Amino acid sequence: MKYINFLLLTFVVLSVWSCTEEDSSPVPDKQAFVYTMRPQEGYINDVVIISGRGFSPVRENNEVMFNGNSATVLEASNDQLQVVVPEGEGVTNLTVSINGETAAGADLSFNFIQAPEEYIVSSLAGNSEYGLTDGLGTNAFFRNPEGVAKHPGGYLIITDRTNNAIRKVDMEGNVSTILGTGNKGFQNGPVAIATLDYPWKSCVDKDGNIYVADRDNHAIRKIDVDGNVSTLAGTGTAGYQDGPGTTAQFNQPIDVTVDENGIIYVADNINHRIRKIDTEGTVSTLAGSGEKGYQDGALSAAMFSNPSGLDMDNEGNIIVADRINHLIRRINLSTEKVSTIAGSSQGSRDGLAEEAQFNNPYGVAVGASGEIVVADLSNHKIRLVKDGEVSTIGGTVSGFLDGPNIIAQFYNPTDVEVLNEIVYVADLGNHRIRKIEKK
Repeated sequence: MKYINFLLLTFVVLSVWSCTEEDSSPVPDKQAFVYTMRPQEGYINDVVIISGRGFSPVRENNEVMFNGNSATVLEASNDQLQVVVPEGEGVTNLTVSINGETAAGADLSFNFIQAPEEYIVSSLAGNSEYGLTDGLGTNAFFRNPEGVAKHPGGYLIITDRTNNAIRKVDMEGNVSTILGTGNKGFQNGPVAIATLDYPWKSCVDKDGNIYVADRDNHAIRKIDVDGNVSTLAGTGTAGYQDGPGTTAQFNQPIDVTVDENGIIYVADNINHRIRKIDTEGTVSTLAGSGEKGYQDGALSAAMFSNPSGLDMDNEGNIIVADRINHLIRRINLSTEKVSTIAGSSQGSRDGLAEEAQFNNPYGVAVGASGEIVVADLSNHKIRLVKDGEVSTIGGTVSGFLDGPNIIAQFYNPTDVEVLNEIVYVADLGNHRIRKIEKK
């Protein structure tokens, strides 16, 4: 028995020695590997995140070069590097090295965007609490202000959506209520008794008449200069029907614009069409086949996907925020053609108009020089289309913050207006009216 135990002990010792010898053998280093980088475009001093494997958790052991320019590594782990973009221009190639060894994997490139003009974002009226209270600046309360339009009297008309109200805001931030007590309904008559049901956006003609896209009443309402409310077109029932205003039907109309002759154009959301109301009140279809999709070309063959924002440009064309297509479109009334002027796919990319990306562009306004301002709803940004380029003039991530455009925050901005070279914003989620001015 003692002999057998000795043999067993000898076997165990030899086995442990063998395993120890095997474990102590050198293991070859794994080569670092790069997977992705985000974002792939931006500005000097932006921070990009490089993902991969085999990086060093010691920052100084990782080297990232942008076309030979060394970048500062802020944080490092085995699978991620946070890097500050160095100086550069155009499209640059990146190399990643760990302890002097170049990482394998994806070929990375970064597109430098020219720094935009500097803008300052501030609050004109409203605060983070919601309500229906008139007053000055932060003493006023809105509840999801959806639309902002300029009045020829030099002030703003605000469509206060969830309050079912139409408000007035002057340039000092004084807020007063034109129509609405907070109750919804479908009542014509003097503004003191008239009601709306989820009014979305509005426009004002040269005489001061206000036209409202009364979404859940599926109607276009008019507030005349004497304070009387009437139904311009729509029956109160969702549908699609051209013809006299009393029998015509819309399906959630959500924006309107008016030309110099008093012709009204409507973004007919669920019908995926742009409708027209002439001065006699007759409704017709201007553009859109009614099929949800994307197609440029002849007016009747063109397709939209939940068009949500309208404005007239300086040549009398209609600019459309084509929301679900993530595009900015133009309806040329002279050639009777629809074209795409900005956007490529869903995302958040500045640069050339045809390559830029939007994420649910929701409202548009045209400035004096023909520039197009866009309320980019789901990017929480205000974008500018000018000279074939798209840039961001305000907004970073969702939230609330005034200040320079590179740090300012919006929360689902839904509409924009340009008045005296200042951009005014309906900041829906923040219950505020904001403004953007050049620094």
